Amino acid sequence: MFKYLLLAALIPAVMLQNADNVDHESWPQVSIRPCAGVRPPPRQVRIEDCVELPCLLPRGRDANMAMDFTAVQDASNLNTVVTATALGITAPYELPAERAAACNWLVQSRCPISAGEDLTYHLSMPVTAIYPLVSVTIEIDVVDQTGQSHGCFVVDTRVVAN
Repeated sequence: MFKYLLLAALIPAVMLQNADNVDHESWPQVSIRPCAGVRPPPRQVRIEDCVELPCLLPRGRDANMAMDFTAVQDASNLNTVVTATALGITAPYELPAERAAACNWLVQSRCPISAGEDLTYHLSMPVTAIYPLVSVTIEIDVVDQTGQSHGCFVVDTRVVAN
């Protein structure tokens, strides 16, 4: 039993360590579009290896991005909501639970967060080998426990062979 408790305590610590040690500052800044509605855009978005739009997402690898945003209100929890549009069909993109928990992926910060706090969020999104080679518009929205958006953007991508 103790082994399982130790493992359960270490996994989040390793994930937090990984978010803090990612060299996201070297990734290219990309042009984004704001989301529909009154959801605030981030201050800046950087996507690893994306030198021009659409960003190329190789199958079988993780797509990594960093988003700088300012918290719009105090929040105890943050979650990532991803929506993908391909071939005229829009659908939720279900992230693995540990990756959707945005508090685990804040860089040099942790939840709870305070209104006005400048934050950087690192998302590592799996692009599985079975994805078709198509253009995909991706919307990424970081929301708190009340459903309030703290940063939302849309970016054009294309899934490519690895």
